[in-house]
Amino acid sequence: MNVLLLLTILPMVLSNTICNNHCTCRHKGRGKNRIYVGTCDGSLKGELTYIPKFPNGTSKVVFINNGLQILSRESLGNISSIHSHVTDLNLKYNKIKYIHNNAFTDMLWLGLLDISGNDQINSSDLANSFNSLPKGYINTLILKSMKLKHIDDLFDGLEGCKIRTITLTNNDIKTFNGKWFAQFQELITLDINWNKISNRNLKLKGLSGLTWLHLGDNPISEIPAFCDDGLFKLTTLHLSHTQIRSFAELKEKFRCLQSLKYLYLNELEINKLHNNTFSALKNLKELNLMKMQGRSLEISPYAFNSSSLDTLSFYMTKRFRFTMWYAKMGTFSPQTLFSQCRNIIALDLSHNVFNFTEKKIRDMFKPLKNLQRLFLEHLQITYIPKYFLHNFPKLRKLSMAKNMIVPWTDGTLTFKDVKSLQILNLENNRISMISSKSIPSNVLDNLKTIDLSNNHFTCSCDLLWFRDWMKSTKVEIKNAKTYKCDNSEFLTKYNPTPESCKNIVLIIAVSIGSLVGVILFATIIVYFCRWRIRFQLYNIRSRYRNYHKLTQNNSVYVAYVIYCYEDLTWVKNKLIKEIEIEQGFKLCIPHRDFEVGKVFADNIVDHMNLSKTVIPIFSNNFSKNEWCLFQLDVARSKLTKEGSLTILPVMLEEVEFKNMNAAIYSFIKLSNYAAWSEDNNAKELFWDKIKDHLKNI
Repeated sequence: MNVLLLLTILPMVLSNTICNNHCTCRHKGRGKNRIYVGTCDGSLKGELTYIPKFPNGTSKVVFINNGLQILSRESLGNISSIHSHVTDLNLKYNKIKYIHNNAFTDMLWLGLLDISGNDQINSSDLANSFNSLPKGYINTLILKSMKLKHIDDLFDGLEGCKIRTITLTNNDIKTFNGKWFAQFQELITLDINWNKISNRNLKLKGLSGLTWLHLGDNPISEIPAFCDDGLFKLTTLHLSHTQIRSFAELKEKFRCLQSLKYLYLNELEINKLHNNTFSALKNLKELNLMKMQGRSLEISPYAFNSSSLDTLSFYMTKRFRFTMWYAKMGTFSPQTLFSQCRNIIALDLSHNVFNFTEKKIRDMFKPLKNLQRLFLEHLQITYIPKYFLHNFPKLRKLSMAKNMIVPWTDGTLTFKDVKSLQILNLENNRISMISSKSIPSNVLDNLKTIDLSNNHFTCSCDLLWFRDWMKSTKVEIKNAKTYKCDNSEFLTKYNPTPESCKNIVLIIAVSIGSLVGVILFATIIVYFCRWRIRFQLYNIRSRYRNYHKLTQNNSVYVAYVIYCYEDLTWVKNKLIKEIEIEQGFKLCIPHRDFEVGKVFADNIVDHMNLSKTVIPIFSNNFSKNEWCLFQLDVARSKLTKEGSLTILPVMLEEVEFKNMNAAIYSFIKLSNYAAWSEDNNAKELFWDKIKDHLKNI
C-alpha cells in the first residue's frame, strides 16, 4: 500500500537530485503530457560504464553510446528503484556483451525497450532476458543492428505480453516465418527492413493483425502473397529498395488490401507503370514512387488511376523527362496522366526534367483542382509559367527551389487567381530582383512564409521596395539575414536613400558597375570552368597526336583513386589496406603508379583508361585542389560522354558549404556515395558498399 501511495504522489517537477555531469535532464510537453527525460550520450560528454541515478519522476532514460558491457539487474538498479517510474529505456550502442536472464526484473513499468547496436550479445542470452520483462506493460521492442540471424525462438519468453511493435532493422535474418509471432495477438507494427530475406524464405501467415509492415531493403524479387497470408488489415506497406522488377502482378497481389492507405515503392528498377495498377486500392491515400531506377520508364495513360489518392511522390525518377518528345514516343500521356486522380492534394515531381514551354505539359496539371502542396524542385526550369498556378485555386504551399528561375516582370499573370498560397519556397535560384510587380499584394498579404535564400540579388534602387518590404512585413522570411547582393553586401544593410537613387551620378555609377559586374561574371564563369576548358584542350591535343582510347579488356586496375595529398595517409592506411591488401583489388594510386617524367595530364588520362571504375575521395581539401578537380572532370567526361567507366564517390568528411562546387555537389546530391565514419558498424557498411561496387563492375 505504501508503494502505491508513493507512486501516486510522485512530484510533477524534478526533485533536487543532481543530474550526472555526463547527462542532461529535461522535460518535454506540457500539463498532463509532460514527461521527464534523462539523457547520457557518450559520444558527447565521454563514455560512462554505469547507469547513474536520475531525478525523481524521470520516465524516459536515454543511455546511448556508452560502455556498459554487462546488462544485469544490478546495473539497472539506479533506474529500477522504488522512486523510479521508467517507461522508456534506450540502451543503443553501449558495447553490451552480456545480458543476464533477470536483467529487467525490477523494471516494473517498462513499456519500450531499445537495445539496438549491441551486436555482441548472444541471441540465446537475449531471449532468456526477455522472460524478465514486465508482462503487463512491455509493448515495444527495438532490436536494430544486432547481427541477429535466427529469431525462431527469440521471443518465446514474451508469451503473455501485449507486444504491439517489433523492430528488427539491419540484421542478418535470412528466414522469416509469421508463425513465430502468432502469440502476439496485438502486434500491429513489424519492421524487418534491411535484412537478407528472400521470397523463398518469407512466410507472413500468422500476422493477420498487422497494420504497418516494412519489408524494404531485402532481396525480395516478387511481390509477396499478402492475400494468401491473410494480411487484410495493412494500412502501411514498405517495399522500397527490394529486387522487385515488375508491377504486372501488383494489382492481383494487392486485391485484398482494402485498408491500405500508405504505399512505399521507392528505388525499384521498374520499367513500366501499368494502367489501373492502384485503382483497386479503394482507401489508398499516399503513393511513393521516388528514385525509380528503371532504364526506360514508361507510364501508361491511366497508371495513376485512383479516386482516393491524395499524395503522390514521383521524385528523382531517373530524371524522367516531361517533354513533348517523350510524349510522342509513348513514354507518357500528358492528356491523361492526372485525369483519373483528381483528388490529389500533395504532388512532388522534383528532380525530373520539365519543358514548360509546351502548353500540353502545362495543361497536364489542369485536373488537379484540389492541389494544396506542389513541389517542383530541381527541374532545371528557368521561369514560373504564366497562367499555370491559377489551375490550383486551393494551393497553399509551392516549392520551386533549386532551379534556375530568373526574375519575372508581371506577377499578375504568374500568380493569377492565387488566393490561398501561404508558403512560397524559391531558394537556390537565379532571382536577382524582386519588385512591387513581381508578386501581387493580395498574394503577399496571405503569405505566412517565403524563402528566397541563396539568390544573389542585384542591389540597385530597383530593389529598394523589396528591402523595405522585408523590414515591415509580418511574413516569416526564411534566412533573411543571409540574403546577399551580387557584390557580397548583405541586403539588410543596403540603405540608399530615395534622393540618392534619383541622382544622375548614381545612375551612371550603377551603369558602370553593371558593366563591371558582367565582366566579373564572365571571369568567374571562366574561372569555375577552367578545368573543363583545360580538359577540352587536352582532348584536342590528344586527337592531334592521334591518341586512342583503350578498351575495358585492357584494364590493369580495378579502380583509379582520386585524392588530395592531405588525405594520402587515409588512402594508404585504410583504403589500400582494406581493398587492395585484404581483398586483392588492384588500385591505381597516382603517387605510386604514375610514370616518372611523363606529363601529369597524360598520366591521369592513360591510367584512367586502364581502370574499370573511379573512386574520388571527397573532402574539404579535395574541393580546393585543382588537380583533383581536373581528374574529376576527366572521369565525369568518360562517364557522361563515353560511358566507359563508373564512378563511386567516397565522402571522407562532410564538405563545408563554402568549399562546395558544382561537380562535388552533383555527386553528393544525385549519386549513391559511400560515407566514411569511425563507427564500427558504419565502417562495415562502408567497406561492403565499396567491395560490392568493385565486384559488380
